[in-house]
Amino acid sequence: MLTPEIILNIGYIALAIAGISALWLITAYRGRVAAVGNEINRQTTAPFNPDPRPAPPAVSIIVVAGDDASALEQLIQKLFEQEYPSAEMEVIVINDGKNENIKDVVTRIKHLEQRPNLRITFTPAELRNVSHRKLAVTLGVKAAKYPVVMLLTEQSRLFSNQWLARMAAPFANDNIDVVIGSAMPSVKSDSGLGVRYRSFVHSVDTTEWLSAALRGRPWRGHRANLAFRRDLFFSSGGFNGALNLRDGDDDIFISRLCKPGNTEVVIAAQAHVRYVFPSAKHEFRTARPARFYSSRRLDKSERRFFGFASLCNWMMLLSAAIACLAGLWLRNWPLAAIPLAAVLTAWIIEILAWRKTLKALRSRPSLLAIPFRLLRLPLTNLRHRWLSHRRKFDYHLF
Repeated sequence: MLTPEIILNIGYIALAIAGISALWLITAYRGRVAAVGNEINRQTTAPFNPDPRPAPPAVSIIVVAGDDASALEQLIQKLFEQEYPSAEMEVIVINDGKNENIKDVVTRIKHLEQRPNLRITFTPAELRNVSHRKLAVTLGVKAAKYPVVMLLTEQSRLFSNQWLARMAAPFANDNIDVVIGSAMPSVKSDSGLGVRYRSFVHSVDTTEWLSAALRGRPWRGHRANLAFRRDLFFSSGGFNGALNLRDGDDDIFISRLCKPGNTEVVIAAQAHVRYVFPSAKHEFRTARPARFYSSRRLDKSERRFFGFASLCNWMMLLSAAIACLAGLWLRNWPLAAIPLAAVLTAWIIEILAWRKTLKALRSRPSLLAIPFRLLRLPLTNLRHRWLSHRRKFDYHLF
């Protein structure tokens, strides 16, 4: 039988759990979330003048092209508008689709605009049991004549003429082998019910792997904005370890290549990339579960941090509710009010941290909906993990 003394003890225990959870969220968790927004703002506003640096490294930009010739043409034009010595860069387009217009676009730009440093090759369409994207990247790296390789897709969108200079600058340091850039689905490629929640989830995912990379523990990169040394690709075995996977190979690739001290994170707004294929909705429903499947092979320590944050959010809310109910039952008004104050304080601080980072990532604003979306996120993750297990045979090529 529940006596007033037992109810009071339950209320105090629940209050302690809510308080500890709130304290962790407004210290450790808030710091990790805000660190991404702070670093984006710092890199964006810091003076950037590559002239005093050593000579810019020669780079080969590999663009894996599928079927969107129009998007490819826009990207190529943007690449040749970059503030970078043309003698120190080349663009290699890998035609990975069946659209003949891809070849026509490259040929027209190459000859009409006199671009000798623009080349095209293709992947054989008849090959089986091989990921065309991995094959396309491998062919591009082999064809590259410069020591630094940058990866893009035809759907990558560049917003600044400094993208190339900023992504290439860290390679002036001989110790840097990999540069991780930020890349997110375009908000314009998604619409309909749930669009703001999907945008928020993509932003949380991006914050997770960028925050880990900023701490020197990179475990993921993105094919739409990634750079590395050509020699490292071959000495590390390229995509070995992910040859039989359709997706997630860039995560496994990054986790093998990156070591303490050899990776730089470039997330200035001028170096940010948006991509529109696959669409944000497609990525949410299809590509995200696929990444959950491939991530089983990766180190989980950094991801557990954000998983623990989700647990703390739920523990804080449920414990605060229990303490509040106990206080109301016993007419103990401090016991009823303090947990509510703790929850509101933690949520306000979380909202402010996420607001800064979401704004820096140019994501759709969430503001007051952030706490509720954070509570919903672990349920979405559980569903996508279940889908990844259910579809596991679809993720293998052989």
